[in-house]
Amino acid sequence: MGKFDEIFDDVVVNAKAAASAVSKKASDVYDASKHKITAAEIRGEINKKLRDLGALTYKEQVHGIDLSAQVKQTVAEITELKDNLNIINEHIAASKNQKKCPQCDANVPKNSVFCNICGARLDEVNDDYFSSEKASETVERAETEESTNTSEEV
Repeated sequence: MGKFDEIFDDVVVNAKAAASAVSKKASDVYDASKHKITAAEIRGEINKKLRDLGALTYKEQVHGIDLSAQVKQTVAEITELKDNLNIINEHIAASKNQKKCPQCDANVPKNSVFCNICGARLDEVNDDYFSSEKASETVERAETEESTNTSEEV
């Protein structure tokens, strides 16, 4: 029975290793999907804010009303949303083992020294700036805002 026990133990160890690998991959896919959904929600919010900005500008021009405070507020909100979207997009690219070219914003392999599109030299600073913690905070903040907006609409 000694040989059978050794073979059985090997099978169990290999099965556990395979299950662990599958679990990690499933977790990675889930995280990437969650980030993609968050990015889509942020893009939708940016589009809404841009429409609001257009409406404010139109009212300002047609009716001669000074709405500069609301315009500045809306521009600041759009800027913050775009910053959050950039963080999420960088995290998505990092999960695909890619990074953004600072020159042309193309996705390039993470280990590239030069951009495949424009030829710009890629700095290592870009990799460290966007951490997964910052992306996770942005996702959590977006989910909180989404739940708040949903409860306000009801």
